[in-house]
Amino acid sequence: MKKLLVLVALIGACSAVTAAGASADYGHGAVYQIELSMNIPGRQGGGVWLWFALKSDGTGDYAGSDCGHGGQGAASDQGDVTWTRTGDEIVISGVTYNGLPTNPMAGDFTPFAPTITVPAAYGHYTGADDTYTTLPGWIPAGIGFTQLQVAP
Repeated sequence: MKKLLVLVALIGACSAVTAAGASADYGHGAVYQIELSMNIPGRQGGGVWLWFALKSDGTGDYAGSDCGHGGQGAASDQGDVTWTRTGDEIVISGVTYNGLPTNPMAGDFTPFAPTITVPAAYGHYTGADDTYTTLPGWIPAGIGFTQLQVAP
C-alpha cells in the first residue's frame, strides 16, 4: 500500500510539473492572436470560425472553417496573411472563405476573399455578422452576429 501511495504522489508531482510548462502562445512570436466566430442562424444561414496569429513584421497565419447551411458542409480555411495597424484597427488581408462563393447567382463560385478589420485593443467584442469581416454581396448584412477575441 505504501508503494502505491508513493507512486500516486510521483505521478501527481510529474503532472504538476508538466502542467506548469504549458503556454498560451499558440502562434510562436505572435503579437496578436485573434479568434473570430461569425454566425448566421437558420436553415439558410452559415458561419465563419477563424483563428489568427499575427507577428510584429506584418505577417501571420490563420486556420479555421466556414460553411453555409444550404447543404455544402464546412470548408477548411487556412493560410498566410498580411496585416497593418491603421489607427485603432487591425486590417488583415489574404484570407479566403473556401465555402462561401463570391457570387453564385451570377455563376461565380470563386471562394470569397474578405477583408478582416478588428480593434487593435485586446479584449472581447461582439457585433453584427458584417462588423469585422466583409461578406459576399449575396449575403444580407445584419442578419447574424459575431464574437471576437483579440489577445496578446
